[in-house]
Amino acid sequence: MTTQVNRLGWMLGDLSGMPDVRYAVLLATDGLALGYSEPVGRDTADAIAASASGFHSIGVALAPYTGGGKKNGLRQVVGEFDEGLLFVKTVGHNALLAVSTTDAVDAEVLTYRMNGLTERLGAELSSPARNQGDEGGARP
Repeated sequence: MTTQVNRLGWMLGDLSGMPDVRYAVLLATDGLALGYSEPVGRDTADAIAASASGFHSIGVALAPYTGGGKKNGLRQVVGEFDEGLLFVKTVGHNALLAVSTTDAVDAEVLTYRMNGLTERLGAELSSPARNQGDEGGARP
């Protein structure tokens, strides 16, 4: 990932600098990494983005079963693992934020800071829909 592609990585420093936060990755809902914090590299950011996108998609598929109507949008999914948590939050149109933490993180403070980042930088965090090529194919 070039510096230009990771031009949004600087915005993630506030989150990644929190106690018990491992890293943060900004991604498009289609699984493309848009930015990442240290110490994540390009290959890891790409793998996280693809996985987090799929995790978010599962949440979207479950939304109709949570008591809401057609406007029951997904805001965040959280996975709890033996050694940590993964937060995947909708942060803009077609944009998501994945944050990996230890199991000791203050989830309330982290969520508050994720919401603040979303509010402050919503326009920057939006990702336009990608055009599909002929035969359902090529991405730009």
